[in-house]
Amino acid sequence: MTGARIRRLMPSVLALFGLLSLTGCSDDTASLNITGVDYAGQGIGAYYVVDPTDDKNRGGGESIGPYSAGGIMCCYSVPKKWHEGLSVDVVVSYPLEGETGDEISASLAKRRAEGTLHETIHVEIPKYETPAKGTLWLQFLPDKQANVVVSNLSPDHKDFPGEVKGWPVPSDEYRTKLIDRELRLVKQRLERNRRNLNELEETPEETLNKFWGSFERTRTRDLGQYSDYEDPRFQDVVEDYLEKYIKDDRKRISDLEEGRP
Repeated sequence: MTGARIRRLMPSVLALFGLLSLTGCSDDTASLNITGVDYAGQGIGAYYVVDPTDDKNRGGGESIGPYSAGGIMCCYSVPKKWHEGLSVDVVVSYPLEGETGDEISASLAKRRAEGTLHETIHVEIPKYETPAKGTLWLQFLPDKQANVVVSNLSPDHKDFPGEVKGWPVPSDEYRTKLIDRELRLVKQRLERNRRNLNELEETPEETLNKFWGSFERTRTRDLGQYSDYEDPRFQDVVEDYLEKYIKDDRKRISDLEEGRP
């Protein structure tokens, strides 16, 4: 082989050596999925994990509802074989406080002033099986604490190695809050449909014209069999529609009230 040909081949050879070198470095690590679970009941606005020793080793980013599990995110690398001193920084954005827009804005302003829009939880990674595989589980706990578990099993599995086992169980307070929120919405809809049914009796032409416009936007195919909103059959349809929803909402309200903790 001539010297000129060797020189032409050198870039490819060096690139191959570089690729082999990178592959060799990764032989000692495992890439894990990332999933978060909220046990505290306040939810997570967003989070990600980062290696305290390597800022490029990071992953995550989604939000999690209260007492819920998030989706599968990518990715975080850990040594295939566990050793003492392994840890991870969990960077969390907790949901803003308040129910109204003004309250939420005030919470945002306060956190900006305090520098607490993002908070970091330093967590030791407990011993895991060799070779490491599966998922890096982030378990968000009360008092802004967190556990990290490396496992290919989920928390509800009997052999899950984490200290906190099972899926989150919503508190009675949280369940009551959700039920009361739905009760308000269903009661508002019930009252609206009662009012519409009364208006159908008192001012049928005006009410039917209103529903015809509504059906044109949401149920166009159903209108083909009627001439217009004055068609007597259409009035029967609207009346049946309202009575059905009134009946269903009454039943839903009863079920919700019975289900309150």
